[in-house]
Amino acid sequence: MANVGNGVSRVIMDADGEQATVTSNRLDVNAHVPDASRHSTIGHGKNDAVSSSLAEALTTSTACKHVDIMAAIANTGIIYVGGSSVAADTGIALYPGDVYSVEIDDLADVYVLASVNNEDVQWVYYN
Repeated sequence: MANVGNGVSRVIMDADGEQATVTSNRLDVNAHVPDASRHSTIGHGKNDAVSSSLAEALTTSTACKHVDIMAAIANTGIIYVGGSSVAADTGIALYPGDVYSVEIDDLADVYVLASVNNEDVQWVYYN
């Protein structure tokens, strides 16, 4: 619980209604973890040298239920994630090491664009 003054306390909850905790002065919120019982396979891939001028699909048509996308730790710029027309002002911005998760039925529907030419992205999908 966080004390917000005048003796009033607030509880921070995650999307599943679980209470956040503080450990060693760090706020811990339970992240959404896909229910493994809903998935029969797990796959992975990467896009090397993502373009800074043309959005590209993660891969060819690949059925899935969920994908986690991570901007490579060695990147120096930002990876933008979105649809086929993703741009810096419309995509989800991933800084090096950031992860974005989305429920989707085909990896080919997810596009990436880099702020610096030749950046990398890695992904893991569940089906």
